Amino acid sequence: MDARRDCHKEGKRLNCTAIIQNKCAKGEGEIVAWLKTRGRLALPAFAIVLVCIFPPALHAQGQQSELRGQIVDEDGQPVSRVEVTAHWGVNSSAVAYTDDAGKFGIPRITDIHVSLDFSKPGFFRVENRVVALQPGANEATFTMNHETEMRQQVQVASKPTQIDPDTTSHQETLVQHEIVNIPVPSSHNLQSSLVTMPGVLQDSAGNLHVAGARQSQTEILLDGFEINDPASGTFTSRVDIDTVEASTVDTGGYGAQYAHASAAVLSLDTTNGDDKWRFGTTNFFPGVSFKQGVRFGNWFPRLSFSGPIVKKRAWFSEALSLQHDLTFISGLPPGQGFGSQWAGDSLLRGQVMLSPRQIVQTSFLYNRLSSPQMGLGPFTPPSTTTDDESRRYFTSLKDLIWVGSTLFQIGGAVDTGGGNDTPAGTAPYVVSPSAASGNYFQKLKQQSRRLQLIGSVTSGPLNFFGKHTLSAGWNWDWIDSSQQGSRSAIDFVRADGTLADQATFSGPAEFRLANTQAGGFAQDQWQPVKSVVVSAGVRADWDRLIGQTIAQPRLAVNWVPGKSGRTKVTVAWGEHYQPVNLNIIGQASDQQRTDAFYDSTGTVLVGSPVVSTFVIPRAGFSQPRSYNTDFEWNQETYHNTFIGAAYIAREARDGLAWMPQPSGEFLLQGVRDDRFVSGEAWIHHTFGDRADVMIDYMRSRSKTNTVLDPSLFSLIFGPQQPGPLAWDAPNRLLSRGWTSLPWWNLLFSYFLEYRSGFPFSAINDDQQLVGAANSLRYPAYVSLNIGLEKRFHFHNHEWAIRISSINVTDHANPIAVVNNVQAPNFRTFSGGEGRGLTARLRLVAQH
Repeated sequence: MDARRDCHKEGKRLNCTAIIQNKCAKGEGEIVAWLKTRGRLALPAFAIVLVCIFPPALHAQGQQSELRGQIVDEDGQPVSRVEVTAHWGVNSSAVAYTDDAGKFGIPRITDIHVSLDFSKPGFFRVENRVVALQPGANEATFTMNHETEMRQQVQVASKPTQIDPDTTSHQETLVQHEIVNIPVPSSHNLQSSLVTMPGVLQDSAGNLHVAGARQSQTEILLDGFEINDPASGTFTSRVDIDTVEASTVDTGGYGAQYAHASAAVLSLDTTNGDDKWRFGTTNFFPGVSFKQGVRFGNWFPRLSFSGPIVKKRAWFSEALSLQHDLTFISGLPPGQGFGSQWAGDSLLRGQVMLSPRQIVQTSFLYNRLSSPQMGLGPFTPPSTTTDDESRRYFTSLKDLIWVGSTLFQIGGAVDTGGGNDTPAGTAPYVVSPSAASGNYFQKLKQQSRRLQLIGSVTSGPLNFFGKHTLSAGWNWDWIDSSQQGSRSAIDFVRADGTLADQATFSGPAEFRLANTQAGGFAQDQWQPVKSVVVSAGVRADWDRLIGQTIAQPRLAVNWVPGKSGRTKVTVAWGEHYQPVNLNIIGQASDQQRTDAFYDSTGTVLVGSPVVSTFVIPRAGFSQPRSYNTDFEWNQETYHNTFIGAAYIAREARDGLAWMPQPSGEFLLQGVRDDRFVSGEAWIHHTFGDRADVMIDYMRSRSKTNTVLDPSLFSLIFGPQQPGPLAWDAPNRLLSRGWTSLPWWNLLFSYFLEYRSGFPFSAINDDQQLVGAANSLRYPAYVSLNIGLEKRFHFHNHEWAIRISSINVTDHANPIAVVNNVQAPNFRTFSGGEGRGLTARLRLVAQH
């Protein structure tokens, strides 16, 4: 018993034989002395000699070991999809990958010692971890640390990507150092960094579209909880980039555990504290603008700190950021082209280890935005802007419990947000073919909330005609949206200043809507043979506004031919539920619009006014859904070179769209069908710790049978038409990378993007569609950003200063266009990010 207690003090779940074997190298005498200190001889001397001198003989006689392990991060959370490589003997090796509970197993080990390597993008690589084994089953727990810039010299970064035979989704990941170091125009803005991922595209209005989908068709998760705007489904939350450990996009072949992902999943994983006190700061010096005089410029200070509340038991982290954005719009009169906004954000996270088998996590996200000139643009001068004030509160709580090898999770979150838009004055709002003037016509106050509850269970490996990992779970969401507002008239004038159309609004502009969504899933990941993984699942979702429950099957198959594991082929298909957008439904509870059209003199009414109302029919709708198909090939060639190709096809059916009627009504009907088809090829190579480069090309089409999205403030008179979506980019080339330069230890980084110009529609003075919808296009977009960073020591700290050149070629990348065919400057493009320089100073590490 004393010997076993000594084994326990060694901190390993191995018996005394393993400890004896570890002492063999020091000789039999030391082993005997060690045994005597235990008070009695635990093993006969001849057995000790047998263990030390003839262990290969023992294994040669058929004794084998199995290692069952779990990998957790520095916070004690399980790490999935870790590549575990085991080496023993002379030429024996095996590769395994951890499941969702961080578990892995390596059977049939024929030596008493095994050397383990652990690798996953975003984590420091663990190499040559030697474990002594006993015959039979052995259990051990290992820790991997997230890759940060506070690294020690002995820590090695993992490969930038890996071929994981268990992952069936088409996946792209940005880890922390890539998010921080890739040069983008707004390096403080996470959304700017996300655009460096091949599947993510930003439209002219700044909205993100993943895999060619509408923004509401991507489920966005913050540490496992949905943070899409409750009413619109858009991505409006702001998260400090310094606290994001990894950002992962899944655009095909993902499992049934995602409730509201009809097109894609965007997952954000943020940092938590550990037993070491950490502190970081960035951009604490404000900038100065010298355009048209000296002005207080951009300022994006960020502060983060973390540490233990109770060591080895409770931790916290806090990330604070402040943003002052000074924007300059060329083409406006001197002094009018400047706009500014202030924003403040905070993400507070906490974690408590109630026991080695139970962890409780909590978070609180706060966003605040003040933009006194929201909407400033080349064709919208300061008088037409609004004073925008918005807030967002998000809090979550999750409990993780292990029972044996089974992981249980249960949690809840509350998300509340709202904003006020106030015009600059009460002057009439005038829209000419070339620009707007006066004061904006609309004052709004909007609020939305979501209460979400989630739960899931994931089993350990189960053996039945192969290896199975089973999971099941449920979700429940309650959302509501409210609006209060008032609107004045809009005067649409011709190029000569005569009145063409006057739009007025009547009826109440106040309403409140609510919806309930509930669903559940079951998933089985089955490996019948080593080279094949089958992921099969089904979801069932119910939406109160639609009143239907739909079942959605999912199936994906991986084939990894050969023993090297360097090739993977994936085929996946799935049906995906799309929740109802409350902002669309809310238009039926809003005001009605009346348009009065005038002759060429602007004084004589032509015909009867056109009254536009939005109506929801009494008949029910079919539940919107999409059907996604994915074919993918991945190959590792030579050393640390990964190439691949993918084909994705998605058909979204039964979407809700407003259909114009002869009576002037817009009738909500479930007739919208969107289609996205893409072919993608890529190459990614890393030169050890010296350089990394990625090149990706995508050929795609995003189209719909209902291009127009009419609203009270944006009506185009004409029937619905098919055509490309407003963010359709048939050709897109991305490349990003970094390398260490031999001069002054500089770090060089770059980001290159080329894509086709976005489509737009043409109208006339009467707000009628001219030609086919979205038949015209912006010029092609080209942008090359480069950065140079120098690290230096000051006051026992390591600092980094970076200078970045944005849009080095000064290519015109407009974001606005005059689309009125009767305007004298029809098809005049404006706006966009010109050539510029940005600077950043940050604290990398404390010494």
